[in-house]
Amino acid sequence: MGMMNITFKQVDAFRAVVSSGSVTGASVILGTSQPAVSRLISDLEKEIGYELFFRVGRQLEPTEEARLLVKEVRQAVTGMSHIKDVAVEIGHFGHARLSIMTSPSFSSYITSELISSFSRICPEVKVKFDIGQDDDTVEWMINQGFDFGMTVSRPTNPTIACHLIDESPLFCIVPKDHRLIEHDIIKPSDLAEEQLISYMANSPVQCELDKLFLQHGIVNDRKYEIRTTSSIRGLVASGLGVSVIGSWFDPKQFMPECVAIPFDSDLKIQAFFFWSTSRPLSPVAREFKRIAEERFKFS
Repeated sequence: MGMMNITFKQVDAFRAVVSSGSVTGASVILGTSQPAVSRLISDLEKEIGYELFFRVGRQLEPTEEARLLVKEVRQAVTGMSHIKDVAVEIGHFGHARLSIMTSPSFSSYITSELISSFSRICPEVKVKFDIGQDDDTVEWMINQGFDFGMTVSRPTNPTIACHLIDESPLFCIVPKDHRLIEHDIIKPSDLAEEQLISYMANSPVQCELDKLFLQHGIVNDRKYEIRTTSSIRGLVASGLGVSVIGSWFDPKQFMPECVAIPFDSDLKIQAFFFWSTSRPLSPVAREFKRIAEERFKFS
């Protein structure tokens, strides 16, 4: 196969059709005509050698190949967006900045604490805090230019320096008027008849939880799959079900609509803090690393 000649316009059109489900919706997103979008998709399919969509009624559904491709496209677009942001800041502002990406588990707890401590010491530094859709995305973005990452699984790339900084026990959260609030500890078997609200199926935490549930004859029907712990808490508070979560919070300071009860399991969520060794850390990144070292006792 010769070298492919894929253009940014084709990639944008592909991403827009996947997001909107139609050529019409994509044309609105891109601010161009429907024939132009159709032509870009057709040219892209000819270039790569397979179809990307099939029609279901008035909607365009991505093929399995398209679903695989769009994951890579989104990562690449995120990387390009970051490069653009950095270029604009250097050209127009030129002042220091720090970039952090975490998996959803850390979006409200550990990272916010570190940023708060850092900003008190370096108030003039701009901070970009992003949340990756999964651990692999976070690891990839650290290699693309973000300063630091935090995930629940240990990065595998040999160019990444990594430290285990914390472990969190699991808690079962239930609505405040739920029958289980009288329990001092929740066992897996206590949840056999409950509607479970889960992390996403590809979450390392949820994979381990599902194994544990199966050992007790509990099959997770995945009616509700949520990416972030804070969103899970919201659904539990609304009375849609119960959940087992692992996160860094004080259960006594939980939202008033929910009750957090220790979960009977040896499982823990680990927190890994890491950065790329393929480039030197900037002065502000070294200061952030120092704060993390003091907080979590690593060096």
